[in-house]
Amino acid sequence: MSPEILLVGALSGFVQGLSGFAFGLVATSFWAWMMAPQEVVPLVVMGSLLGQFVSIASVRHHIKVRRVSPFVAGSLFGVPLGAAVLHDLDASTFRAFVGLGLIVFCALMLRTKVFPKIQAGRPMDAAVGFTSGALAGACGIGGPPMTLWCSMRNWDTVTQRATFQSFFIIMQLQVLSIYIWQDLVDLSLVSTFAAIAPVIMGSSWLGSRVGRRYSDHQFQRMIFLLLLASGVALLAPSASRFVSTF
Repeated sequence: MSPEILLVGALSGFVQGLSGFAFGLVATSFWAWMMAPQEVVPLVVMGSLLGQFVSIASVRHHIKVRRVSPFVAGSLFGVPLGAAVLHDLDASTFRAFVGLGLIVFCALMLRTKVFPKIQAGRPMDAAVGFTSGALAGACGIGGPPMTLWCSMRNWDTVTQRATFQSFFIIMQLQVLSIYIWQDLVDLSLVSTFAAIAPVIMGSSWLGSRVGRRYSDHQFQRMIFLLLLASGVALLAPSASRFVSTF
């Protein structure tokens, strides 16, 4: 196990503990240079799932089944649909469009002093859950739609985290089950994960302790900054190829 892989696991776990998401956004950006995609994707799902189990302890008393259930209901249909069309998607083009959308929207949100609030019902929550699930199953980028949606609801920081973290745990269990069924998780990958797991657990716990110090407004801005960074990371490879053609 190389120190670089462990360092990325520690950094990703800390960011996830701090914000409640973004393990995959950080880990994929670095592990993609160190391992094959067939190893990176399931490893990211397992690492993110472990980090969620650790960091969700700080908000566990605020989890409301009624609030989370429509998102979960949507993901039950979205995850398998996304996994089913995985082989037919042009992943590079798809991620470029998602990245561009995140950059434009988050840049606008970071320029405003008062974030918009949405009053929505359970059907819209289910639609967001479906979208996040489909993206997670197809491309492994299911976090942005859910966190973006929660940030625009009239919920405080703890409620946001309790909602999207509990949703992510259930969604990632779905995705991991499909990956196991597709034989993407073998003994070698499990051994690699076992070596990284203690580092992820420790850094996620530390990040969750630091995250408690943020106000609602600071937390919301941090979410948009992370989403903006993820948009840049998703768009960068396509932009680089486009520039190289000239």
